[in-house]
Amino acid sequence: MTGIRETLRAVLDFLGPGNLVLGIVLLVATPFVDRFLIRRKRISYRVHYNSKIGLGPEKLHDDGPGAGPRQLASMSRLLDRMSIVVIRIRNTGGYDISADDFDKPLSFTFGKRVVWNARISEAGSDEIREQLRAGLRFFRNGTDPAPGNGERDNLLTVREKLSQRMVRWIGGQAPAPQEPETEPRWHGVRLDGLSLKRKQKFKLVVVLEEPADTPEGETSKEIESTGKLGDNGIIKDEKRQRRVTLPRLTGALALVLTGFLVLSLVFASPPTDPSVACGSGELSVQGSSVFMPTMKSIARDYLDACTDAKILTQATGSIDGVRTVAALSPADAGTLAALSDGRHRGEEQGLYAQQLAIVVYHVVVNSSVGLDTISTADLRKVYDGTYQDWSQLRGGAPLPIRIVGRGQESGTRELFEQRVLGTGEDGLSSNECLAKDRNPGARTTRCERDSNSEVVAKISSIPGTIGYADAPSVAEARKSNALNALSLDGKVFDAAGGIESEYPFWTVEYLYTRGEPAAGSLLASFVKFVRTHDSARLRLKDAGYLPCTTAERTQLELCNSR
Repeated sequence: MTGIRETLRAVLDFLGPGNLVLGIVLLVATPFVDRFLIRRKRISYRVHYNSKIGLGPEKLHDDGPGAGPRQLASMSRLLDRMSIVVIRIRNTGGYDISADDFDKPLSFTFGKRVVWNARISEAGSDEIREQLRAGLRFFRNGTDPAPGNGERDNLLTVREKLSQRMVRWIGGQAPAPQEPETEPRWHGVRLDGLSLKRKQKFKLVVVLEEPADTPEGETSKEIESTGKLGDNGIIKDEKRQRRVTLPRLTGALALVLTGFLVLSLVFASPPTDPSVACGSGELSVQGSSVFMPTMKSIARDYLDACTDAKILTQATGSIDGVRTVAALSPADAGTLAALSDGRHRGEEQGLYAQQLAIVVYHVVVNSSVGLDTISTADLRKVYDGTYQDWSQLRGGAPLPIRIVGRGQESGTRELFEQRVLGTGEDGLSSNECLAKDRNPGARTTRCERDSNSEVVAKISSIPGTIGYADAPSVAEARKSNALNALSLDGKVFDAAGGIESEYPFWTVEYLYTRGEPAAGSLLASFVKFVRTHDSARLRLKDAGYLPCTTAERTQLELCNSR
């Protein structure tokens, strides 16, 4: 089984899944391209009836005693040698067909049988039927002569000779078999000037006489067609089914390729990445709602390389996530890790922290406020209710101040209170940040949201609002020009300046476990992947974070300051 899996993987790697899918699509599309683009003009015919009339002497009782007139006997012998052929002809292509589309007109021959009469049936209208009848031509000696040799007769000539022949037969003057007839004997029917609109059809009915040397009671069945459509068109006998057709061939090949692709994807082993030391089992990562989207992407990368592992991610808030890890029993220590925006300051023992990346935050306001910077002193007066309107700040617009904050389990809120505000935020007073509908006596109009992305969405939609969020969330929201990120005391974060830049609103993202992960465990393998693998570092940078582990696998000094 392992050998089969490896073979499937090798072939799939050589061909490429994309090439296989492209091949399947092309094979499925080929018959349609052939039918509607390449050989888009098609005439199909089908012989619906090819048999004798069936009225012989035994049916009329004209050979025994009491037989009727001699003319009736002659007529019955004639009818016993007569047969009828009904051919349905239709346009089965995607385009109308005109007379100019034929390189060689459509014609039918009937072996040694002689044409006595013909008619057009089920043509759709009298006008079309007359047009088709005018194009009927009859030729002799079983071959369709070239135009201009005078060997083709029209329906009027055929029926004129038919009446003369019938009179002679009824009068009992039929020539002996060994004597040649002076009248023409037609063996084929040709459709000159044939034109059919898309899906149009009609029936050609031909009355034939068996040759004199045909054994009594037998009827020959030979029917041959000739004709050629230009521009790669097709004239097809619907009854003549070939075993190998283009749709069958391409369909079978597409089915084979589809089966191979499915088997390869289901049974072939995924490519291994030697740079990843994979673990097996199940692991859950909880905590910071800010960092969790990036952690989900990193976890997917790990699972692509390590198929025996299962990792679940859940945004529960930094504080709640760390508390859940701290409450684990030693036996469950390897099943859970928690993300925290900043170092956890609780009293839980046995926690093991590892630094992941620097996370920068911004104080943001709705663009209607009209500010680009604010001092920390003015910011504290906004949050304690001293300022109720933005016009109380220099440059601010005359708008009431509304605050959008985070809940008590948020690590982002804890960081803002400690590093920027210097005190705790007021309590919840509003549901939608429009009025103090929850606590009319509160000093501020303040609502809360569960994630930073919800915070910036709310600030973007309500004039006069203020709040805080991580840099990636703010960068996405600023694309609509609905909010501004404020510098604090004229300062912004500068990684090169480090602590000396004096921008206060940033932290380090920590990954907490219950004790140091056991060597060889899924938890140890995944933590190492998150902190040091190049793909994880690239995910962090793409999300707007600064990885604490450098490309040279050394620790960024700035991460050690918090």
